[in-house]
Amino acid sequence: MRRVFLYLTMTMDGYVAGPDNELDWMISAPDAELTDDIVALLSGADAGFIGYPTGVGMRPYWAGVLADAMASKGSRAIAQAITDMHAYLVSDRDVEQTFDNAEVLVVRTDDDLVEAVKRIKAQPGRDIGVPGGVRTARTFVRLGLVDEFVFLVHPVAIGGGKRVFAGRTPLDLIDAKRYPSGVVRLRYRPMPPGGVPTSG
Repeated sequence: MRRVFLYLTMTMDGYVAGPDNELDWMISAPDAELTDDIVALLSGADAGFIGYPTGVGMRPYWAGVLADAMASKGSRAIAQAITDMHAYLVSDRDVEQTFDNAEVLVVRTDDDLVEAVKRIKAQPGRDIGVPGGVRTARTFVRLGLVDEFVFLVHPVAIGGGKRVFAGRTPLDLIDAKRYPSGVVRLRYRPMPPGGVPTSG
């Protein structure tokens, strides 16, 4: 059975974007080790669930990076990993899509999404990421569809913005790593109610 992992870049106070979707708080200093690990994470998945509005901007952006001869080697490697990933563009209505290696996944109800994720996880393949779309990430968390969380926590607090978690969510820490830039990667598995941590 394939796993679904939710990949989030966030501030130390738990925001994934500012109030108006600002991302200017992200560390921009080069960090080759962090870039290599991001590429390895994304390359471990051959598909991803992405909210349709996010995907509409995300796919052309990374295709542009891949085609830009002036882009850094690290940026091009991330772009290649993302464009290689088959994108399930999650939408609550029939919409047109013209991207290569992508399809629209129409889910009008929570039950539709749960069944679609279950069906796709049962198909042959590698892990499946959830690399984009705050609303999609929130829905996957709320419905318990995430098998592993990967957080890249930047050493900054912004005091307000958009979060993914809306309530208490017990998690089991399975790995932590600090990078030269000060970013910390935290990997968690969801812990069932009344469960006990499996790590440590």
